[in-house]
Amino acid sequence: MKLRFLFFILMADLILGLTVRAQTYSDILHLAEKEQLIKQRNFFPDPNSTQFNASNIDVIHYGGQWWINPANDSIRGRVAISFRAKELVNTLKLDFASNLIVDQIKFRNGAATSSFTGTYTLSINLPQAVIGGAVDSVVIFYHGRPAASDMGSYSRFVHNTGSLIYTLSEPYGAKDWWPCKQSLVDKADSIDITIYTPSPYVAVSNGLLVHQSEQNGIRTYHWKHKYPIATYLIAFAVTNYSHFQLKAVLHGDTLPVDNYCYPQSLAAWQNGMQAIVGIIQDYDSLLVPYPFRKEKYGHAEFSFGGGMEHQTLSFMEGPDFYLQAHELAHHWFGDMVTCGSWEDIWLNEGFATYMGGDQVDRKGIRTWADQAKELVAGITSIPDGSVFCTDTTNVGRIFNGRLSYGKGAALLRMLRWQMGDSAFWGGIRNYLSSPDHRYKFAKTADFQAFMEQSSGQNLAEFFQDWYLGQGHPIHNVSFSCCGPINHLTVNQTSSHNSVSFFEIAKVPVRIKGMNGESFNFTFSLTENNQIVPIPDPGFAIDTVLLDPEYQIVAKWNLNEIILANENPEKVESMRIYPVPTKDRLEIEGGLEIFGYEIMDSKGRTIAGFSGKTQSIEVQNLLPGLYSIRIKSGQGWVVRRFLKE
Repeated sequence: MKLRFLFFILMADLILGLTVRAQTYSDILHLAEKEQLIKQRNFFPDPNSTQFNASNIDVIHYGGQWWINPANDSIRGRVAISFRAKELVNTLKLDFASNLIVDQIKFRNGAATSSFTGTYTLSINLPQAVIGGAVDSVVIFYHGRPAASDMGSYSRFVHNTGSLIYTLSEPYGAKDWWPCKQSLVDKADSIDITIYTPSPYVAVSNGLLVHQSEQNGIRTYHWKHKYPIATYLIAFAVTNYSHFQLKAVLHGDTLPVDNYCYPQSLAAWQNGMQAIVGIIQDYDSLLVPYPFRKEKYGHAEFSFGGGMEHQTLSFMEGPDFYLQAHELAHHWFGDMVTCGSWEDIWLNEGFATYMGGDQVDRKGIRTWADQAKELVAGITSIPDGSVFCTDTTNVGRIFNGRLSYGKGAALLRMLRWQMGDSAFWGGIRNYLSSPDHRYKFAKTADFQAFMEQSSGQNLAEFFQDWYLGQGHPIHNVSFSCCGPINHLTVNQTSSHNSVSFFEIAKVPVRIKGMNGESFNFTFSLTENNQIVPIPDPGFAIDTVLLDPEYQIVAKWNLNEIILANENPEKVESMRIYPVPTKDRLEIEGGLEIFGYEIMDSKGRTIAGFSGKTQSIEVQNLLPGLYSIRIKSGQGWVVRRFLKE
């Protein structure tokens, strides 16, 4: 799930002439914060909930019928649950909000009694026991007004031309509006959803529309979904939708892409949603075939910022390119293969964040290096935090933008760099294709096993450090040049004591020469204060860059970067201070200075001075990391400094 963007980079004339927006790290944080808001009220601890206790049934089918009028926020429903008993069942426990009124429960040819044994636990006393292995069903009739909230699991909004009712149940909100088994261990094999609503409203839901009719001013919409589905992915929305359809050709088959938007949004959606065809074709080839290809993919507009990956029908605030890519990716990562615990939420959100960034890179909107620079800076701005979700009772922690989204995506990028493209994507495809996880659930250990098998690498320490461990490495790197052997000295400290040392299998290094030459190599960082010989690049070394494309979640404080010069002993004595600085740098070392050039992180010259000086004015620079080339009587010298 991804929610609303705060800052956007506008890129024109890219895909089909559309204006698209690439996510920034601030976007990821902001939309994760929005997710926390929309989901915060959905969690009320109940010790009897199936979310925390083993249930005595496996759900086979949900058949829901709901009477919905967007003019008000009430609900009336009939939910039939077919199940297989895992043991002798006398009492059936379902997750359901006690503020809603149970009118009647039918079991076989008679009635069953019920009571609420917890705030969100409906206990149904069966008049006849169901033996283990047997298949049976109950039907619950109920009505009421789901708990009021501006941003809840059952919500009513008014837009410019009509009213809207929509549901959004991740992670714990399904029980707020219907009786169900809310867990991450059981998927219903199929569902039927029927909505009765006054004309001119349109009701949309998962799967295919198999029946539509109108009688006496009441419209009936019957949606059927024949794929396994987790409870939190079942949803509907009702308003005065306009509809248009796109088509994506996937290996010879045509997949309908249905779009439902407010009438006032139709032109913008018809233009903006064109990009989804190319995205779904990319995923279909890069990953495994679209998981729900016998039915549809689609979008439905809703009046809350961002989106939610309801199976076959993502709810969207608008046709933003990155949002399309993110929510669609969830149909592989989250919908088909669902995280088996909220501790493993990164298997949903980290993967969708990564795939969205990968699409932005593949479509030429913004390079991975540019995206990763902001991503890594944001992740390392705070010293603690693991990708592993340490508190699943805290919705804000589950959907933490820096960790579940950002660091989860960065972990995948590190894996791709370490494993190589072929092994990485091969492992992903094997993970998605596995009969043990396809249309089922998976945990991080399951994913790790497939990546180890694909790469032939033991990834135990990688996942121990980067997934379970908190924080990140901080490196102080010295570069010695101009002698018989050039080398780096790498000192590492950890931002958090949960990891004593982060081993890095492949550290990328880029060497540049004074005439634009470039030479790349990698080394394996296995110990502290490691001496790393630099291969002879065949040219005079101008600059050394550690991890220039931000493949690794780490801080690099590379110092003593020295250009080739005729008198290294004197040049090495030059230093600039104070670092970091707010307004001015001073030069010491006894050398006569004849000018300088200041470069930003992309190597672009943004300031300079020609003439004798011993001080450097930087008060007009934006905060960040810069390089400075200083011209002395002994040659050019390069230093780094941080502007606060």
